[in-house]
Amino acid sequence: MDKRLIATGNTWETNYPYAGGRPAPWTPVVKVNVTNAYLIMLAGQLAYDDSGKIVGPNNMKDQAQTTYQNIQKALDAAGAKAGDVIFERVYVRQDLMKDFMVDGSRARFKFYKDGGVTKLPPFTIVGVSGLSHDEQVLEIEIIAVTEK
Repeated sequence: MDKRLIATGNTWETNYPYAGGRPAPWTPVVKVNVTNAYLIMLAGQLAYDDSGKIVGPNNMKDQAQTTYQNIQKALDAAGAKAGDVIFERVYVRQDLMKDFMVDGSRARFKFYKDGGVTKLPPFTIVGVSGLSHDEQVLEIEIIAVTEK
């Protein structure tokens, strides 16, 4: 399997304001040759505990941390790791978008850093008016590819 992160050098990539004026720590493009590889898709990852209850009702920090922990568990079950992620989509309640840019981004960076990833995969943030549970503040989809 061949996975290449491609830097385009465009203004958005090099001047993203939430990177503090530094080049963005992710790439907007990933090119993957998936011959003899497995495509893994995680849909609707939430901040739920082992009993199925939402953790940290209406709290971005708690829910972002828990959601990324749940993503790690799901990736483990699929034989994948953070470094195998090639795309991420995050749905965030519009009223908490600024909270995601702080607390959600911290949880996201920690998830990838703890996974040994230095260049983050492309991702999209989508602001939504609501999610499936009233107390839910974000939901994350992941696409990964692995040779296992």
